[in-house]
Amino acid sequence: MKPAFIGIDIATESTRALLVDENAKVLATANAKLAPVIRGTDNSVTQDPNSWVIAVSSLLNEIQAEATALNYKPVSLVISATSGTFTLVDDEGKAVIPAAMYNDARAGNPLDRAIFIRKAENLSGNLHLVHTPEFVIAALLNKKPQDIAADWSHALKTGVDLRTKTWDPQISAMAAMQNLKLPKIVAPGAKLGSIGDLNIYAGMTDGCTAQISAGGADLGSAVTTLGTTMVIKLVSNKDVSGPGFYSHLLPANNWLVGGASNLGGISFKEFAPDIKNWDLKAEQNGPASFVTYPLISTGERFPVADKNLQSIASGSALNEIDNYRAILEGIAFAEKLSYEILAKAGAPLTGVLKTAGGGAKSKVWCKIRATVLNRPIIAQTNSGSDLGAALIAIASHTSPSDIAAGISQFALPAGDIYQPNSAEVDTLENNYSLFKTLLSLK
Repeated sequence: MKPAFIGIDIATESTRALLVDENAKVLATANAKLAPVIRGTDNSVTQDPNSWVIAVSSLLNEIQAEATALNYKPVSLVISATSGTFTLVDDEGKAVIPAAMYNDARAGNPLDRAIFIRKAENLSGNLHLVHTPEFVIAALLNKKPQDIAADWSHALKTGVDLRTKTWDPQISAMAAMQNLKLPKIVAPGAKLGSIGDLNIYAGMTDGCTAQISAGGADLGSAVTTLGTTMVIKLVSNKDVSGPGFYSHLLPANNWLVGGASNLGGISFKEFAPDIKNWDLKAEQNGPASFVTYPLISTGERFPVADKNLQSIASGSALNEIDNYRAILEGIAFAEKLSYEILAKAGAPLTGVLKTAGGGAKSKVWCKIRATVLNRPIIAQTNSGSDLGAALIAIASHTSPSDIAAGISQFALPAGDIYQPNSAEVDTLENNYSLFKTLLSLK
């Protein structure tokens, strides 16, 4: 049987699995729903972590059956998930709280959230902080989650120091004071265990794997991933960080600089499932009559790091079409502001800009974004966090000494190119200035 590789992405509402051959050709796909995300009045955003395990186990059974039918044997698996999502488990490995999601606003970072939750829930005894991949991989390997190492990508927001590639001493001290134990740290591509002939390797967050899948590996190039939320990653030759943005390290010398917003597909969820029709109306409508930062809950991460930020607008919509168009533009304005912030910090967008995720399938939205940014955008039709995870799975198996080099060997096809609409550039530039004024960023 020929070797195959599995990439799994645990997103916010669903989980996707991809089976590819050694040339990254897609052989089979599968998806499964996750438990609903619960938003509390205390700014909590939680999910049942056991739904991750149920979904992934189901996907693996389905995708392995597909592989057998195609005469392939899966030899490598990598799991990607949202950045900083975690749960707390006891010494027996059982989750004692619902998972705190990446956009949980009870505190500014995962460790602070864990400390807050421990106190608020009056939890006693030893507790172990584990991120999504550790929790799921432990179940697959029939181990305790605290016995599975965390990759430095998923654990970055919790407090990994990428210079030393381990926990920041202050983070370790804070955790110890609260009787919270942190996992061992390993590099993406490190082997974590195996199920028969299927080796499981450490991965990277969904923003990083989306970047990888879109082929954004050249210095100065960037990828905006538009899913439930918007994730921005730009390739830099140095570690750049600031309020709401930071750098992930590939196991080489490249840095993936960027951050994640709470804006995205979730911002216009009320218009589903008829998005294509709303897109058509929005294009015919032209630029919106007002400007908005379309948050649906309290708190933002990037480009504005403010856990108390709420949706703001310069006026009221003339109708539903005007409102929908303003939401699309508002997310595009946030994208532009993000790249301006990264440039000021030392990571300019000098190369190509690609886009991935479900939002990349919207031609209208891509046109609006290209116009707002006043630069071409390449939409990768065959990209996604699951594909990026699969590419890491291949590289971990075939190029364990240099994962980045193994990933870069794949010449992924370019997608559709969207150019700015010259008739709308000036209007949207003026609206962008108003957008920044709304955010007090003159």
